[in-house]
Amino acid sequence: MKLLLQPLPVPIFHWVMFVVLLLTGLYLDSPPLWLVLPLRHVRKLHGVFAALLMTNLAGQIYYYVYSRKFSEVLLLPRDFANFRSFMRYYLFITERHPNFGRYNPGQKLLLTVWGLAVLSASVTGLALFFPDDSLWLQKLLGGLGNIRILHYLVAIIFASSIPLHLYLVFTEEPAHLQAMFTGYVQKGPLPPEQHKETHRDRRSP
Repeated sequence: MKLLLQPLPVPIFHWVMFVVLLLTGLYLDSPPLWLVLPLRHVRKLHGVFAALLMTNLAGQIYYYVYSRKFSEVLLLPRDFANFRSFMRYYLFITERHPNFGRYNPGQKLLLTVWGLAVLSASVTGLALFFPDDSLWLQKLLGGLGNIRILHYLVAIIFASSIPLHLYLVFTEEPAHLQAMFTGYVQKGPLPPEQHKETHRDRRSP
């Protein structure tokens, strides 16, 4: 049985945003000799997807602040107490899966790092796209050269965190990775006992 876990726009946004932003950014930094593309178009494509990413970040910040659910996605000091049980499970020391809520400490760490990375990349990227309007930031950070280095380092940090993201996915629920390609996960039929319980629950008032 196929279960829709991620609507089609979600996997498209998930993969296209990463591939387009990373590859166009790397091309703008160091264009390879064997691939000649019009820099003007590459820069425009990078800017369009960067604007989409910044809009998404602004929407996410507004939602979690307005709903006061930011503790679900941000790594807070109280989450550090759960790192021991988190590490024991994800290093296969124990088989018991701790209940951390919506996201475990590792996922919160990644989401927090990614949020800060996108925020930093947005600020430095805007400074690079609009150099005449960012003189104050250039003066603060020591010029466009330093801003370009910071922007590049943020991209490298983001890309290097992806293996950890995949490890957490494979350890937690590998089927979720399938959903990020097709939108669906394959679910087997419920065991007879669980099916009876579900049927009984539906009949209960």
